Amino acid sequence: MARRSDHEPVRAQRTRISATMVAVTVAVIFLILLIIFIAQNNRSVPIYFLGANGRVSEAVALIASAAAGAVLVLAIGIARIAQLRIAGRRHNRRMAKKQEAAESTSDESTTAASQGSSDSV
Repeated sequence: MARRSDHEPVRAQRTRISATMVAVTVAVIFLILLIIFIAQNNRSVPIYFLGANGRVSEAVALIASAAAGAVLVLAIGIARIAQLRIAGRRHNRRMAKKQEAAESTSDESTTAASQGSSDSV
C-alpha cells in the first residue's frame, strides 16, 4: 500500500550554470543549422557594393548581410538604452534636489515653530 505524502516535491533552483547550459545548447543547435545552411548554399555569386565587386559564396553573402543587420539593430538598441539611462539619471538628480529643498524647508519651518513656542513661555 502506497503511503501518501503531505509535503510538496522538492524542486531544484535555477542556477547560473543551468542557464549557461541552456545557452550553450541553443548555440550548438544554431551552429549545426548554420553549417547545414553553408553546405547547401555553396555556389558563388557576384557581389557589387559601392563600386567594389567580387564573387563570394552565397551562404557567406547571406550571413554577412544578416550580421550587418544585427550590428545595426544592436547599435540602435545600445543608443536607446544609453538615452534612457541618461534620462533616468537626470530625473533622479532633479528628484533628489526637490527632496533636499523640501527637507530644508520643513527643517526651517519646524525650527521657526519651536522658536515661536519657546518665546511665548
